[in-house]
Amino acid sequence: MTGTATAAAALAPLELASGIVFGRAARRPSFPRRPPGSSLAALEQALIAALQKPPCLVSFSGGRDSSALLAVATRVARREGLPEPIPVTGRFPAIPSTDEHEWQQEVVRRLGCRDWMPLEFTDELDLIGPVARRVMGWQGVPYPYNLHLLLPLMEPGRAGSFVTGLGGDQSFFAPGRALDVLARRARPVPRDGLRIAAAAAPRAVRRSALRGRVGMSYPWLSATGNDALARGWLEEQTRQPLRWNARLREMWRSRFMQLTLERIALLGRQVDVEPVHPFLDAGFLAALAAEAGSTGFPSRSAAMRALFAEDLPERVVTRGTKASFNEVLWNRHTRRFVAGLTPERLEQALGRLDVDGLVDSRALADHWNQPDPLANSFILLQACWLAQQA
Repeated sequence: MTGTATAAAALAPLELASGIVFGRAARRPSFPRRPPGSSLAALEQALIAALQKPPCLVSFSGGRDSSALLAVATRVARREGLPEPIPVTGRFPAIPSTDEHEWQQEVVRRLGCRDWMPLEFTDELDLIGPVARRVMGWQGVPYPYNLHLLLPLMEPGRAGSFVTGLGGDQSFFAPGRALDVLARRARPVPRDGLRIAAAAAPRAVRRSALRGRVGMSYPWLSATGNDALARGWLEEQTRQPLRWNARLREMWRSRFMQLTLERIALLGRQVDVEPVHPFLDAGFLAALAAEAGSTGFPSRSAAMRALFAEDLPERVVTRGTKASFNEVLWNRHTRRFVAGLTPERLEQALGRLDVDGLVDSRALADHWNQPDPLANSFILLQACWLAQQA
């Protein structure tokens, strides 16, 4: 196993302890200042590149991001005379919180998809189950913690491409109160002037204004760990510019996004599949930034409607619900590992990971024995499992 060495190279101790990756990427990518056309046209170009490398599998959950990409890819394939994309769907019949069958059926029927690849799972996709262990054998701690969910969906597309909806949440984010007021989408109140002035102020001024008002803590971190997390989170917030299009660029340059893309690319190379993320395509982001401008779209639903109203039913475009996969990840293998994790073993693992000063081992054990532990602790659990193997 490459194990903890790979984890240490990728994540700082605080990032491993908190599950949050901070700052900008060391190599700061950018997207074109002059967009190549409309955002939908740019999205189509990204999908054409994937369709030209068949089989083109589309990770399809039935959520609005994956539904939109499947719809556009299907339309473009028929228009261009290319092999149609194949939706591939992971299903977990024993876990009701993951069930999106009704939404999936509605989209597939509307599009008239000729092929559909539903794959059923039980507990194989647990955080430290057999699939995750394969990925950890290649990469160490598989940042993000749910990276391994992609592997069984990718593998049927060897020598082809694999389209994900990664970046949908980040590319269509809501603008927030200050920009809604500036765009005259919200009626101003007296405090809005102060809010806008603070958001537009130099970074040092914003840091001072937000200190004590913006914080974050987790129950398994020590006092030292939570202090460090609060400082890191404050820096993240002060780094965010006011303008919507500038925040979109900042998201693209972030370390968490670039590290995620890097890890998925490595996974794709392992199984001879080319991952494609149309919502994070540089041309698409440039066009989206130009179209939405400094104040952004009124809402995520408004953004989706502007791009995909012709391809999907309104109720899919504006859907506000999502499936939950925590029970898929926190399953039999993880529960058994946690049950056998003595205080001595846990402290030894945390020491090997160099996070023992940031994590309260007793509080961590208590948290992991709760029915629904927070997902931000998942990557730390995977790292502890790897440290024990080492």
